[in-house]
Formats: sequence, C-alpha cells, structure tokens
Amino acid sequence: MTQSASRDVPDSPFADFTLRPACPGDAQALSALLQQLAPDEARPDPKLLALHLNEPALNRVVLVAERDGKLLGTCTLNLIDHLAHNFARSAILEDVVVDADARGLGIGQALIGKAGERARALGCYKLALSSNQRREDAHRFYATLGFKPHGISLALRLD
Repeated sequence: MTQSASRDVPDSPFADFTLRPACPGDAQALSALLQQLAPDEARPDPKLLALHLNEPALNRVVLVAERDGKLLGTCTLNLIDHLAHNFARSAILEDVVVDADARGLGIGQALIGKAGERARALGCYKLALSSNQRREDAHRFYATLGFKPHGISLALRLD
C-alpha cells in the first residue's frame, strides 16, 4: 500500500512511502529507528529483533513505513483478549516512532491509520496507547487522530 505524505511539502523526498509488516531484514534499521524513542537507553538488539520478526505472532503486528528501502517509521499493534469482558479483544499500540527527519509528513498518521484498520479487522473494540508524559508534541498529534485520555496508566518496573 502506498500512501502520499502531507501535501504541505510536495517536493519532499519522503512524499511517497509504503506501509507493510516488518520482516527480519528490517532488524538493523528498525533497531536504529526504535532508539529514537529512548536515546539514553541501550539500542534494541538487531539479532533479537530479527529472531522475533521471523516467528509468526498471533497477538502482535509490527508495521513499518519505508521509501526506497529506508525505514521512516514503525508501530507495533499488540492484541489482548479480556477475560472480564467475555474475551472481547482490544489492541494496544506501542513503539510508535517516525524518524526525526521525516516527521510532519503524514507517516505517523498513516501508520496509526493502518494499525486501526488491522485492529478493526481483528475484531478489536478499542485501540489504546501509552506515551511518555514528556512527549507533549506526540500527545497533541495523537489527539488530532481522535485519541482521548482514558483512565490512568501505571507501571511497575520488574527489572
């Protein structure tokens, strides 16, 4: 599927891109892209990424946006069956990142749109995401796509 980026930058080298599921061959570039989410943390291990991308997962879809072999963005859709709701399914969007040089061109919108389509097709009743409190630009972006605050996200570090 080819998407057109924002028409605000018609001569951009990122004007056209393709959305597709990630594959093991994306691991090295995906590792670099994911590090943009947490530059102070260790880079994700490309060998581990390749290993997991090579194994089919029934509860996970990793999408990438690319142009001419260069990864521009990614997101991961994780599926959950809720026992307390008669096994109704929802999806959680994680690891949403667009390369810093390609932001503002519609790539994030296209990735999240495709993730939403996949979630609907898989019978999900909602799509949720979490984001670091400091990422205010990202929060404004998510709000433009219709995301609204819902409950409180809490975490317990287990390492």
